[in-house]
Formats: sequence, structure tokens, C-alpha cells
Amino acid sequence: MGGIPITVTVLYLVAAAVALTVAWLRGHPSRRPPNDPRQRAIRRTTRWRWVGVAVGATLGVAVAAADPLDLGALLAAPVFGICVLVGVLIGEASVAPPGGPTRTAALEVRTVRDYLPRRMSRAVAVAAVGLLALLVVTSANSGPDDAGNPGRALELRCPPTTAEEHGPWPGAFYSVPLAVVVLLGLVVAYVVLRNIVRRPRPGGTPDLIAVDNASRRRTARAVTGAVGILVGLPLAGVAATASWALLSTACGPAWGRPVGWFLLVAWPVVIALTVWWTTAVLVPKRATAAGVAS
Repeated sequence: MGGIPITVTVLYLVAAAVALTVAWLRGHPSRRPPNDPRQRAIRRTTRWRWVGVAVGATLGVAVAAADPLDLGALLAAPVFGICVLVGVLIGEASVAPPGGPTRTAALEVRTVRDYLPRRMSRAVAVAAVGLLALLVVTSANSGPDDAGNPGRALELRCPPTTAEEHGPWPGAFYSVPLAVVVLLGLVVAYVVLRNIVRRPRPGGTPDLIAVDNASRRRTARAVTGAVGILVGLPLAGVAATASWALLSTACGPAWGRPVGWFLLVAWPVVIALTVWWTTAVLVPKRATAAGVAS
């Protein structure tokens, strides 16, 4: 599995670098108030997000290099995503609410859905469900490898007497630790989103409410993008690995080759979506201030 996660990561990094450059240039017009407190807050939170990316990349490389059976290579991506989420959390916590000290405002009911970007949230949800479904299927069709490691190989019975084994395969050996790490990241994301909803208003005037809502939406968009990275990179790696194994078989179930081709086509789409989610984290100025961003 080691070569495929590396290929996926390199493709993601190249595409992300291009997309981030374009998005950053488009999101930074030449005329802007130099001392606008909102711009200062955006710059500070963006720096913390980049710190999360740097720490995540460093830890990801360390995790990938620590395991000779390629489990680390698969876990490196969600570790990276968790670090990005922590960077978002610290960045938002480091900025005081706009408009001065907290004041009493009218009673209102706020929910997470009020601030999440609709299209992006749906795409992340589809990717998360896809990752879960793929891990269930690969785990159900896994067996031990030559060294006896359970859930690390694809075992096929070929009538009348032959059999095939392909590995490494993203079975239970990989899927269970991956699911645990992704679940941990989702818990971190929930904590951030809960803080977005529960933090008090800085005031009750329409201007302050508009600025505050824009800040909440910007943070929710970044959290959504970070969750997308958390599930998107592992999904791309698992899809690429499973498709390679399924398309390399000489025999097997009737669904093997169709699913293999579907995964082969799907994984660059997942990479493209993950690049989009990355720009949501690192180029926050593209979030809209009025209405829900996409």
C-alpha cells in the first residue's frame, strides 16, 4: 500500500498548491483598510491554520515512517486533518469577539446548521459515508496476509481449486485504526462547532450581529473544510488501493471489477474535493458574510 498513499499525497499537494495560490490571489484585493480589526482577526486565524498544517504535515510524515506495514501511511492523512482542526480551534480562540466586551442581547436560538456551508457540508457528508461504506466492504472481504496479520489481504476463491491473494488490502488491519482516528477528529470538529454556536454575542445592534455572524460562518466553513481533509485523504488512499487490488485479480466476485473501475474513477474526484476543502481552511476570506457560504 505504501506507493499508492504516496502517489495520492503528492497529487493532492500539487493540486492544493495550485488551487491555494489562485484562491489566495483572488481573495486578496489590492485596496483594503490596513487596520481593519476584522482583517487582523482573519490574518491571525489564518496563521494558526497554517501552523496546524505545518504541524500536521510533520506528524504525518513521522507517523507514516514509523510503521513498516503501511498502517502509518494510511493514518498520516487523518492525523494531518486533526492537526488542521486544532489549528482552527486555537486560531478562533486567540481572537477576541468583534465589537468590544460581551453585552446582553435578545434571546435567540442558534444551531450549527445556521452557520455551516450547505454545499460543502453535503459533499463532506457524502465523503464520510463513502469512507464508512468502503471500509465496511473491504473489511468484510479481507483475510490474513502471508505473515498472518489478520485483515491485511484480499482473499479470493477461484473455482474449481485455485485461489488468489492480493495485498496489502485495506481490510480490518487498516480500517479499524483508521476509523478510530477519524472518529477522534470528528469529536474535535464537534467541539469547535459547539463553541461557534454557544459563544455569546458581542452586542445586539444589527452591525455587530452581522459581523459576528460572518465570523461564525467563516469558522464553520474552515471546520467543514478540515473535516473534509480528515475524511477525504483517507478515502482517496483507500479507494486507490482497493481499486488496484480489485483490477489485478484474475477471478473473484462479479462485483469486483465494476467496483474497482468505479473506485479508480472516483479517487481523483475525491482528491479534487479535498483540494476545495483545503482552500476553505487556508483562504477564509472567500467565505461570505451575508448568508451561508458554499
